[in-house]
Amino acid sequence: MAKVTIDGAEVEVKDGLNIIEAAKAADIHVPHFCYHPSLTVVGQCRMCLVEVEGMPKLQAGCSTNVKDGMKIHVWNEKVDKARRGQMEFLLINHPLDCPICDKAGECPLQDYSFNYGSVESRYGEFKRTYPGMDRTAIGPHVVQNMNRCIHCTRCIRFCQEITGTSELAFFKRGASTEVGVFAGTPLDNWMSACVADVCPTGALTTREFRFESRVWNLDSTESVCNGCDVGCNMFIGHRNGQVFRYRPRENPDVNDHWLCDYGRFSYERYDTDRVVVPKVRNDDGYLGIATWNEALDAIEKALRPAEKVVAIASANMTNEEARVAKSLFEGVGARVGLTVDPIDPIRMKSRTEWLVGTQAAPNYRGVAAIVGENEIPSMDGIDVLYICDADFSQRTKDPAFIASLRKAKFLIVHSWDANHPLNEVADVLLPATIHVEKEGSYTNLQGRVQEIHAAYPPKGQAIPDVEIFARVAARVLSEERVAAGA
Repeated sequence: MAKVTIDGAEVEVKDGLNIIEAAKAADIHVPHFCYHPSLTVVGQCRMCLVEVEGMPKLQAGCSTNVKDGMKIHVWNEKVDKARRGQMEFLLINHPLDCPICDKAGECPLQDYSFNYGSVESRYGEFKRTYPGMDRTAIGPHVVQNMNRCIHCTRCIRFCQEITGTSELAFFKRGASTEVGVFAGTPLDNWMSACVADVCPTGALTTREFRFESRVWNLDSTESVCNGCDVGCNMFIGHRNGQVFRYRPRENPDVNDHWLCDYGRFSYERYDTDRVVVPKVRNDDGYLGIATWNEALDAIEKALRPAEKVVAIASANMTNEEARVAKSLFEGVGARVGLTVDPIDPIRMKSRTEWLVGTQAAPNYRGVAAIVGENEIPSMDGIDVLYICDADFSQRTKDPAFIASLRKAKFLIVHSWDANHPLNEVADVLLPATIHVEKEGSYTNLQGRVQEIHAAYPPKGQAIPDVEIFARVAARVLSEERVAAGA
């Protein structure tokens, strides 16, 4: 360990840590553009210059490691003058388009320009521009505006060091240097949108979020991605009950600073009509709108005399939902089946290792540990089938599979998607919640239990699945069994 003094504050940090990271221990921010904690150091932007007592010149904070006894000045007149000079050079050619830039509001260049920029520019020449490169789609998800680029190389290093695909590189020389893709090689790796996260300006943005919302109008909620079993930590960007984007949330042990494209854009599945009221099939076979009491009455009428009950749990359920569901299904003597769809392996880089997701749901391991790993039985002779999630498998959209499930005499379905084919064959349809409306936890492939949080309340009369199971249990089980389950 090394004891160093940073702007008068003495801190103890690991030997060999660079000044930028050491300053964080003293709660001091060192401005920087090219440095990223999960990428190699290039010392290219020169914004992180600091003064180290005993050294004749200012030192780059990203490439200077601390030593015991060092005295470092992050903020003083000499350092301030150097940063202002560097910002002047960076802003010479940068367009004044913050009002239409998606990065505005979370842009380091914008933030530093307030601290170190000048109201007036001494540069009277024409700005360097890149004609035809101001809205270039360089891949299926990423749009480039080369006029905003400050040549920090973060995107290039990400593609070289993290994904190993090396689609991006510098082309041309001098003032004409530009970042681009090789001919016939679009930016199409499985984590391509991460370049928009690491870009310190609006040079790289995602097509899906482009011009959708100002970032300061969005609320942010911490959660975990439900795209696969890796369990990447993320922020949900939302407003007025609508998800606008997912962003990676740093967790060195799981996904570090990254998020795969599959998970990042998985919120688009929620852009559909929702099941917002319960429905019950009447004696004429019509599935009509009902109250919650009417739906619960129908479930009670079916479950109380039933001798053979099957429940299909879902790997999309939280651990908390699985526990309450287990209590309910044990109370009615149901056999519980559980399945999860396989997916093509999705690799995710933690700080120390690669994790590989192979399941198309976030919590198979957690649910299986609670309700067991049992195959879905045949529906022949089954009195009641209780499906905890209409989307428990892609097979639920296959007419043949739906027909096999419908062999049960009575079908109860939790569903959030109004267009799901299982809805139309259900005897009781219950409006459930989506991932971003849930509180609870998932268990990822490492066995790590991670919390998810609700971004906004459920739509219409939908309620969390935990509450649905509790309401059904209160109707069909004795008071003693309900209390035991609670």
